[in-house]
Amino acid sequence: MSFKSGMEMRIKGVPKSNPIRFTIDVGNSEEVIALHFDFRFDYSEEKRTIVLNSLENGSWNEEQRETNFPFEADQEFEMTISFTDDYFYINLYDGNMIQFPNHLGETNYKFLSMRGDVMVQSIKVK
Repeated sequence: MSFKSGMEMRIKGVPKSNPIRFTIDVGNSEEVIALHFDFRFDYSEEKRTIVLNSLENGSWNEEQRETNFPFEADQEFEMTISFTDDYFYINLYDGNMIQFPNHLGETNYKFLSMRGDVMVQSIKVK
């Protein structure tokens, strides 16, 4: 996969029944993640929180937490992700947008991972 600055990634999916969490990672590998997007429905002590972070040189950077959480179990969602060399822009299907710094500052990422309590219906990059 090649996801370049200025392109848009559109993701459609459905959180599974009784979800705990699911994550979307964008970067260069499992060890170099520019955008770690963690949807926490009921994870540990956190409920209905989105946590964003990045991983570089084996260390996580400072987490960013968002409390706007429009995701529901068994309900389809659609979201888009785009980025510049400064920021990621995540448009949630409820109309809210989240900005997260592009700590790596790169203009092309080749790694995408989605895991956890979600059924992915489609991923389109254009």
